[in-house]
Amino acid sequence: MKVLIVDGYNAIHKIPRIDSLLDDSLEEAREAITKLAKEYQRRSGGIAEVYVVFDGRDEYGQLSFNKPNQIFSKTGEGDREVIRLTQEKTDKFHVIVASDDNRVGNSCRAAGATVISIKKFYEFIN
Repeated sequence: MKVLIVDGYNAIHKIPRIDSLLDDSLEEAREAITKLAKEYQRRSGGIAEVYVVFDGRDEYGQLSFNKPNQIFSKTGEGDREVIRLTQEKTDKFHVIVASDDNRVGNSCRAAGATVISIKKFYEFIN
């Protein structure tokens, strides 16, 4: 079985139609990238779990963070959270990480994950 981990804000800013949602609502942009991750899961098959990691929980304390598939790190810790989650999950699953961040990609590859670009992630869905 597989796990998909998406570097949330990295993906939002790389997909123009989702990035444009930021002008009106950060929450809508987060929901849109999470829906894309779930669609990737549906289309690819064999993905048991999906996580979209967002940076900055302490900046958004007034929001609900009990949403399925969304993980919020402390401010400035998003990359570390993607890497930590990848390291945790590679013991039991084949992990796919969607991110264009070099540090995230290199660290996740070192943990045994497959890293795909945001472009490849998005093109698979469309």
